[in-house]
Amino acid sequence: MASIRIAVTKVRCIDETSDGGSADEPYILVTGINLKTPPIPNVEVTKYGPWGSVDEGDLLVTRPIPPDLNPDFVDATSGVLIWRYPFWGLNGKPAPINHPDDVIFLVSVMEHDDGDTAAMRTIVKGVVVSGLAASMGMSRAERVKKLIKDVDGALEIPTGAPNFDDPVGSTKELRLKKSLLQVETGVKVKKLLFTGDGGQYRVRFELSKG
Repeated sequence: MASIRIAVTKVRCIDETSDGGSADEPYILVTGINLKTPPIPNVEVTKYGPWGSVDEGDLLVTRPIPPDLNPDFVDATSGVLIWRYPFWGLNGKPAPINHPDDVIFLVSVMEHDDGDTAAMRTIVKGVVVSGLAASMGMSRAERVKKLIKDVDGALEIPTGAPNFDDPVGSTKELRLKKSLLQVETGVKVKKLLFTGDGGQYRVRFELSKG
């Protein structure tokens, strides 16, 4: 099984959110969970954005990270440039996925106002780690359902004022199929549609050989 790299590559704003007439500033949180790292699954939350001044019809693109680019530069500019960080493997390096049930990927789209996006990322990671520990006896499907509920609850926690960040619809699972893991034959693509808070966004994911 080939090593795989998965990342958000594009986001389409189909409709702006109901945010008082101002342009959107969306960001995306992808929670990656490796269920094959006992006793507690390995968890990482990857943040894309926020993008600024987004209007209906805009196409947002993440920036590929050149292999020879200094990692310190990437980190230092991550607040300005929306880099195409992989959310699998969880250590930033490609890794194999032997079966779709070995991983869980949860995707949340947020509209940024006065919230602290880094703080929200930390909150979501903490909630997922706790939720995984509390759900060890559950089936995978039950765990996914619980974790989505946990993450949606965390997204409602204010991280700034006076205008709170709002989720665009509910968190969704990026459910993989075996065919999507066959990256030896080329890049595989999957899309998810998020509708809520008056807006609608389509998120594009690419699976490629590491």
